[in-house]
Amino acid sequence: MKSEMNEKCPIRLDIDFYRDPHSVYQAIKKSGNKPTQVVLETGMAYLPPNLHAWMVTSCEDVEFVLRDPRFRKSIEEAMPLFASSARDNGQGQDRSSLLYDNMANNDPPVHTALRKPLNSHFTARAVAPKRRAMRELADSVLDAVAGQESFDLVQDFAFPYSIGVICDTLGVPREDRETFHHWVQTITGDAAPEVLRRDAQRMVGYLRGLIARRRETGTDDILTQLAVSLTESQAVAQAYALLAAGYETSANLIVTGLLVLESAPEQKARVWQDRSLVPTAVEEMLRHQSPFNLSLYRYATESVDVGGVTIPAGSIVFLAFAAANRDDARFEEPDRFTVDKPRREHLAFGGGIHNCIGKHLARLEAEVAFDALVRRCPELSVRTPPQHMEWKASPTFRGLRNLVVAPGPRPSRPGRAEAGGAAR
Repeated sequence: MKSEMNEKCPIRLDIDFYRDPHSVYQAIKKSGNKPTQVVLETGMAYLPPNLHAWMVTSCEDVEFVLRDPRFRKSIEEAMPLFASSARDNGQGQDRSSLLYDNMANNDPPVHTALRKPLNSHFTARAVAPKRRAMRELADSVLDAVAGQESFDLVQDFAFPYSIGVICDTLGVPREDRETFHHWVQTITGDAAPEVLRRDAQRMVGYLRGLIARRRETGTDDILTQLAVSLTESQAVAQAYALLAAGYETSANLIVTGLLVLESAPEQKARVWQDRSLVPTAVEEMLRHQSPFNLSLYRYATESVDVGGVTIPAGSIVFLAFAAANRDDARFEEPDRFTVDKPRREHLAFGGGIHNCIGKHLARLEAEVAFDALVRRCPELSVRTPPQHMEWKASPTFRGLRNLVVAPGPRPSRPGRAEAGGAAR
């Protein structure tokens, strides 16, 4: 296997990797689980296609990079590195947009200033009261497909529900969801440069309009907080980061979470028989499935030794959270999915100063979603064959475009959501 890895280096991360990243991670693990040179075949957002980079896979090494200040984030400094690290030098890839100049793509002091207005809105205490509204939303989305022979878990439930949650959280009109959802899918996928530019510009215009209206007639929501605390450009970039990452990762977690339950029927049966196991199951889904497959970029400001491998100065670096979360040096039987106990020491939400600000919201959102599926869909199973599953061509967001499940949910009944053993 080691010779195979050497022959294939740098490893090309293509559609096969998006379908099954753990096959690649297993090969790297067998070769010593060291930082590995890769090429991202498809681009997304500010990342050009054929980008040469380093991928860090072991849990220890990922945590090292998260803490080490020699690995930085600054979208302004990174853009020329992306161009020089791409096979075609990024020619014709106009991927600059103020959407990308958000807290996820900057270090302090910029990161600190951008994140500060949001911190109090995303604490565990702040999001806990949203449970009831989430429950009502999940039921209303399932009501739309109640009684059907089958439905699409992605398009009919995961996306409408997750988009509804983030719209309500930020203060974005739900009626606009189809519009911005299309743009987000373009920006986070492998769209052609001209399509990417077009939809990024449309997203900027849409968010500018929302921010302008909040400045004129503010309300008690996060969008207003951004509008009054930041410049227009900063508010637009922050709103985009929260909107896109806030629903895409949650929707993907719901879908891949059901897939892993299907692959572990005894564990699924336990959850479907006892709703109090939903929170533990969600925590294990976060570890086992990792809706963030690869982190957003970092770059090395100088040559750094990571796990015995020198990563040269100027290198683009991606952290494989999904690989780290199945590192057998950190987790016992890491590939096994179990709801016996929560393994919260995972890196599904990253770490360090760039830990996911929405982690408490995401946990609650997934718990409510699965509680609703258990209550309303007692016989639910996946009907799409694995060979027909189309995975999104994104190195970061791992998710399916569609997933047919059956049978459809039972009609809701007044008070039904409060019954049973669900965790409050």
